[in-house]
Amino acid sequence: MTTSERDSRHDVQSLTADECVGIKVNELLFLNRATRRQLAEVLGVSAATAGRKVRGEIAWSLSDLYAAADFFSVDVTELLPRRVPSPGYDETPRTEVRGATSNVVAGAGFEPTTSGL
Repeated sequence: MTTSERDSRHDVQSLTADECVGIKVNELLFLNRATRRQLAEVLGVSAATAGRKVRGEIAWSLSDLYAAADFFSVDVTELLPRRVPSPGYDETPRTEVRGATSNVVAGAGFEPTTSGL
């Protein structure tokens, strides 16, 4: 791994979901003074495999996430990464179109059809 590859791995935007979970699990290991060997026993894997999960080299299964959450006595959502909107992202879709009037008509299904009356 080159220096630039290693430096780019520290960019939070470039981390995988498994790496983000591993960072949180590692933090909880530290805060709870627990070892990776203890985590491995809870997950039913070897200490080496638990270490690879924490580093994000092996994917976390849903059952792994629930087992880890139970081990740390936290809600499973505490282990999951949060999606952060990118700069310039607007959650509200824009309805205006350049040069168009603001007469917006709802699509089919919003009101009963009147054809054939």
